[in-house]
Amino acid sequence: MRYGQKALLPEPGTFPNEKALAAFVLGKLEQWFHIEEQVQGRYWTGEETRIDAVLRPREPDGWHDEEPAFGVEFKNLAPNTSIGERYSWVAQAVGYTQCQWQGYGRLGVFLCPSPLTWLLSRADDIATFRQRQISPEMLERERERIRRYGRQFGKEYSDSYVDAEALIAHRRRLGEMTYEEFTARADGYANADAREREHDLRMAKELTHLLGQLSVGELMPYEDSGWTLMRSDSRLWSEREGPARVRYSLHPRIGSQRRKR
Repeated sequence: MRYGQKALLPEPGTFPNEKALAAFVLGKLEQWFHIEEQVQGRYWTGEETRIDAVLRPREPDGWHDEEPAFGVEFKNLAPNTSIGERYSWVAQAVGYTQCQWQGYGRLGVFLCPSPLTWLLSRADDIATFRQRQISPEMLERERERIRRYGRQFGKEYSDSYVDAEALIAHRRRLGEMTYEEFTARADGYANADAREREHDLRMAKELTHLLGQLSVGELMPYEDSGWTLMRSDSRLWSEREGPARVRYSLHPRIGSQRRKR
């Protein structure tokens, strides 16, 4: 996750299936990478498997590896996908880092989209929740509620009366401080929404570092960098900046092996 930039999260239902998602993304990336789809592999147990695609840079200069290559696994996540299903996909990717892939050996694996999109989406929702509360649409709902209330008693309130009462009710609702708001401000946050958003982003950052230690990264588009390869919160490549000057190998780690210097 690049928290200084905004990830362009896919809208639920954008792609009808996983095959359509893969075709769209690979079509975007083929100008920078040689792509081989449905590559066969074998687990250390001897079981056979396959990965959606293996990518090799068309221009390997600037990459840390002499022969850079990495695997990509796609998942067309539905809005109601459970947390268990999301992390079973992560477990699948971790297993893939232990496989021998035909013509490539072991590979680091990048997931598309990030398996943590649900956390980022929730953080974005929280960030805009307060703004939605003070939106003109919310004020209009207050007006309509007051009109309905008057009509229940056979009264048709004037527009000026409705506007005045709606504004009072709107301000009262926004000014109410719940226990969550009180404790959030006591902890130094602007409000409870800000505290929950920071918690979600911190959790996402810790999880992406954990996945990176397991040689699993993410392939996502970002607002300022375009399509980007990320692992352990570090950019390895982006379409606008090319390979990054970091000494991270694309190959899976062995135990607690550190990056080469």
